Amino acid sequence: MATRRNFVASTALAAGALVGSKGASSQSLTSLSPPVSQVDSEFLTFDDPVEEFRAHMRIERDLVEDQGSTITWYNWMVFVIPGGRRPEPLLRYEGIEYSYFRHLGNNNYRIHAHNLSFARDLKTNKYTDTVINPITGERVEVPVSLLLTDPGTIASPIGFRNISGDGTPQDVYRQFRIEDNLIKLDSVRSAPPDWPATHIENSCQWVDIDLFANETITSLPVHFCGHYAYEYQEWLKMPEGNGHLSGFWDGKKINSPAEIPREMLDRLEREYPELLVPRWDDFDRPVPFEI
Repeated sequence: MATRRNFVASTALAAGALVGSKGASSQSLTSLSPPVSQVDSEFLTFDDPVEEFRAHMRIERDLVEDQGSTITWYNWMVFVIPGGRRPEPLLRYEGIEYSYFRHLGNNNYRIHAHNLSFARDLKTNKYTDTVINPITGERVEVPVSLLLTDPGTIASPIGFRNISGDGTPQDVYRQFRIEDNLIKLDSVRSAPPDWPATHIENSCQWVDIDLFANETITSLPVHFCGHYAYEYQEWLKMPEGNGHLSGFWDGKKINSPAEIPREMLDRLEREYPELLVPRWDDFDRPVPFEI
């Protein structure tokens, strides 16, 4: 593994060689390049759909026996994609997703979650409540992005069933991959049936392969990135016409609200302290279909 000391030392040696000998050959410079190593890449498949689902739960949430919760912290960039024009960057968000779930037995997990994201200006990176709409040129007010009405899902080896639906499982795309010393999971999730059609979410999560192999770890410390497509928001005041918004995010799973970066945590504690805990009341709503 390359340490910071080794990196600094090798950089200094390279700089000294260049200054001390202008006639250094291209061959000697090439010797400073890292060794070539072919990437180990292969798809990982499971013969047992139950084991595949349980691996997914360990990566995305926590393979608990009874109930538990996970938090992810992320940054995401939003782009306006109008019909017939190039996409335009709009703003940056910093946010969290708090997910809480109960094992209902037989590998059925009821999952609820809430999301909160604060807007940041693309140029200053400071929190903001206004942005310039790059399509209209108008300065518009940006509300805090709150997702508090997700109806929840029942997740199991047969798929995801939206609690607002009739119990029909959604098709699930998930693919595990090995990349050198990492396990990666690609997954795709569509919207609940009563949400706008223009909505899709895909993500890639990864974790060290040695951690993945340790089955005593029920919630793996993953990093992730992903893409989100959704409809124009009313606050953008867009003119009539085709188009949508697109978001690209990256982040990591954290162990508790105390790990949220200080600036964001201070604001959450001031403005939304109730969202720093699981909303267990969501589980009081009945599931309209048989598990």
